[in-house]
Amino acid sequence: MKKAIKIIVVLLSVFNFSCDDILEEDISDDNLQIISPTEGAVIEGNIVQFSWQELDGADDYRIQISNSNQALVVDSLSTSSNFNVALNPGHYQWRVKGENFAYSTQYTFPVNFSVEASDNLTTQNIILSTPSNNFYTNDTNFILTWQAITSADYYSLDLVKLIGGEETILQETNINATSFTIPSSLFDEDSEYVWKIKAVNSTSETNYTQRSIFIDRQSPNQPSLVSPSDMEVFLTSIINFNWTNGTDTGNVQSATTNTIEISTDINFSSLLVTEDLQNNSYQYTFDNSGSYYWRIKTFDSSGNVGDYSIVRSLTID
Repeated sequence: MKKAIKIIVVLLSVFNFSCDDILEEDISDDNLQIISPTEGAVIEGNIVQFSWQELDGADDYRIQISNSNQALVVDSLSTSSNFNVALNPGHYQWRVKGENFAYSTQYTFPVNFSVEASDNLTTQNIILSTPSNNFYTNDTNFILTWQAITSADYYSLDLVKLIGGEETILQETNINATSFTIPSSLFDEDSEYVWKIKAVNSTSETNYTQRSIFIDRQSPNQPSLVSPSDMEVFLTSIINFNWTNGTDTGNVQSATTNTIEISTDINFSSLLVTEDLQNNSYQYTFDNSGSYYWRIKTFDSSGNVGDYSIVRSLTID
C-alpha cells in the first residue's frame, strides 16, 4: 500500500510539472532583438531609456546593466519591453532576456554605451539615496542624501507634512552639498513627511524627486489573550494559541509583528518558544506533560515595542 502511495505521489508531481511545461511556451531557443541604446550610443543627461522588441511567450524581461568595472548596477524584471533608469555619467554595458514560468531565452549580446553630463536639466532626474522610500521610524534625526548631478549649480529642498492636509514646513535653496540634515524639531507630530529635491542651474532645473518618511512614536497596544483560557487543562499535546491586538489610534499605522513566548516557569527565565509572527495565532506541540506559561508582545516596523500581555498558564495532562 505504501509503495502504491509513493508511486501516485511521483506521478502527480510529474503531471504537475508537465502541465506547467505544456501551458508555458518554450522560448529557450528564441532571440530578443534590442532597439536602444545600440552599440556605442552616447546618452546626454542621466535618464536612459532601454527598449527591445516584444517576444511572444515571454511574461517578463530581465535587464542587467553593469558599469565599467563590470559591477551590476541594475538587475531588474520588467513586464514591458521598455525600461527607464537614471544613471551617472560613465561607461556601461547592458543585456536583456525573456522569461516565463518554465523557460527563458539567452541574454542578448552585451551592448556598450556611455552616459555624458548635460547642461539641460529638464530631461534629468535626481537619484535619491537615503532614507529609502516609505521609511517607517520613531527617530527624528535625519540626514537626507542624494547623488550629484554634474551640471547642477545647487539643489532645492522642500519638506511637506501630510496630516489633515498638505503643509510645507521647510523650503531650503542653494544647497551645495548632496546631503541635508533635517532639524528634528520639524517632526513635531507623528505623520507622513514628504521630502522633495530638485537640481538647478542658470538655464534649467529638474523636476522634484520625492520620497516619504513615516514618523510613528506610538507603541503598539498591549495584546489581549483569547485562548487557551488561563489554567486550562489539556489531554492533547497540540495547542492552538490565539490573541488580538487593539486598534492603532495613532496618526501612522506601522506594520506590526507579534512575539509569542512559552516558558516552563512564570518568570520566563527558561523559554521553550520565542517566535516572531505576522498573524495572531500559533500552534505548538508539547513534548512533555506539565504546566506552562505564555505571553505575547508586539513591536512595529518603526521600532516601537508594546507592553507584554498578561501571563496565562496551561497544563498538559
